[in-house]
Amino acid sequence: MGNSTSRETQVVVDALASVNALLPAPWALTARTDAETVDQRFDAVVDLTGPVGAFARLVVEAKRSASVSSAAIVSTLRDIGRAAALPVLYASPYIGPALRKALAAEGFSYADATGWVRLALDDPPVVVTGQGAAKAPKDRASSAVTRLNGVAASRSIRALASTDAPVGVRELAAAAGVSPGSVSKLLATLVAEGIVERDEAGKITSVRRRDLIRRWTHDYSFPSTNPVVAYFIAPRGLPRAIDRLVDVAPVMLTGSAAARTLLPDGATPVAPMRLLALYATDPRDLARSLGLIDADPTTANVVIAAPADQRILPDDGVAVAPAPLVVADLLTLPGRADAEAEQLMDSLEATDPAWKDDDGSRS
Repeated sequence: MGNSTSRETQVVVDALASVNALLPAPWALTARTDAETVDQRFDAVVDLTGPVGAFARLVVEAKRSASVSSAAIVSTLRDIGRAAALPVLYASPYIGPALRKALAAEGFSYADATGWVRLALDDPPVVVTGQGAAKAPKDRASSAVTRLNGVAASRSIRALASTDAPVGVRELAAAAGVSPGSVSKLLATLVAEGIVERDEAGKITSVRRRDLIRRWTHDYSFPSTNPVVAYFIAPRGLPRAIDRLVDVAPVMLTGSAAARTLLPDGATPVAPMRLLALYATDPRDLARSLGLIDADPTTANVVIAAPADQRILPDDGVAVAPAPLVVADLLTLPGRADAEAEQLMDSLEATDPAWKDDDGSRS
């Protein structure tokens, strides 16, 4: 197959298998192997054949990992398309949501080993799509972090979502309070999934913050990541429980209560507050001080967690959790306050364009 290495050849094979699994008979996508047809400038040349003589030829660009920016990949594919005067299929072991969006916006077809497929042609008119894995599978040869649920990952993600680019690895590690090695491993996964882009010097140049938070919540959740989570009922109502927090501090607001403090003055929350979510060193001690009653998750209107990362707690008073954590908690708390999370991200976007995609749309 062209000038592909053995690894790139496997990437092409896996991508073609994903496409062919979706094509109805007698359609098929096959790689050319004859030397006269296969231009050595391309990783592969493939033919799509169908009924009644339907036929199309595509060139393939295969990457073992998306270790370069989405913009650079798209630029390379444009050059390949012009050189070949043929449609281009991008193949990779995994293609993340941001890169999929960028490829589709440019009209490129793509396929990965997990099942993400977009084959779109004008002649013959063909549109085939498939859904793959929510996150990249771990490469055995890679030291990248693929589960984003540890304290170091959480600190790094909060820093990524709050720090302006461009920023270097050591600078970000210092802001997050973690080792540069931890940041580097995390970035390998986020770059591969098209969420973070880096320049040739390794500096982070772009972070798709909505995509970053959503990717985080594939592994992080308020009920399962925090080591102690307890549910209660506030018998005298949530407003009274909130008013009493100043008397039992230190405590940290998250979820709906925190989102309300982060919205602009005068903004009306999109949903009534049904659940008060808090962080505290000892959830049950706080509950006793507030006069709360034990409950189960289905009936509770208060949930209190001892955070996995104790460093987020204030030394005194009532504090508000960092905005990225508030969004992640809204997306994963019981009842899933997705609308409130979207409203908060819209608000953050209004003051910080980094919460937008490159094209200005929602991530």
